[in-house]
Amino acid sequence: MSEVTLIGEKLAKEGLEFAFGGCLSRCQSCEIKNSCCGLEKNKWYRIIGVRDNSHQCDVHNGNVKVVVVEEIPLRTSLKTRGLMEGAMATLESKNCYDIDCEHYLLCTPPGIEPGGRYHVESVGKKLKCGKGLDLKEVELL
Repeated sequence: MSEVTLIGEKLAKEGLEFAFGGCLSRCQSCEIKNSCCGLEKNKWYRIIGVRDNSHQCDVHNGNVKVVVVEEIPLRTSLKTRGLMEGAMATLESKNCYDIDCEHYLLCTPPGIEPGGRYHVESVGKKLKCGKGLDLKEVELL
């Protein structure tokens, strides 16, 4: 399902993927905040269309463009115990600080809320974890 929102005009390009972090406190007095703040916090979205309309925005130091977005699955890793497609999963912090690990960004992606419950869309390959955790790559909604 697609939704309409606003994004800084420099970012308004089809295919851009982003995690919506929520509205800023300085947005609360804006007349068009409902157009910007309508997405769900910590969900990932992809721009699938850019419209010609634009509006002035103090946060983006210029204009924002009207874009059409769709929610996309979040790629991360989960422990394999009890993991299956279609199930619900609660994300747990892996307490990993090894930024040199090839899977670090996959295991600690921005926009993830530990304790959040997600629907497992797909289960991918097993990951080699330097901490010895039994992990697989997954896509979550």
